[in-house]
Amino acid sequence: MNGSQHICFTDSAGKALFSIPDNGLLCLFYGNGDRHFAVCHRLDDTHAEIDGVNYSLPDFAKRMKHNQISFAPA
Repeated sequence: MNGSQHICFTDSAGKALFSIPDNGLLCLFYGNGDRHFAVCHRLDDTHAEIDGVNYSLPDFAKRMKHNQISFAPA
């Protein structure tokens, strides 16, 4: 692997939103005003380890939408 690998985050419909570098930080914004920073490791084009949990990126977006958590690059 080279240093130019990125993780492409999508919305719950699969539309590309933004990308962050492998091992980059994602900021999660909760409805109560709390923020959480999560380290993200690229697994492949459609999967990443986010805060120690493996996710399909579309499933991650659906879960965040369901839980009313927004996310953005940190």
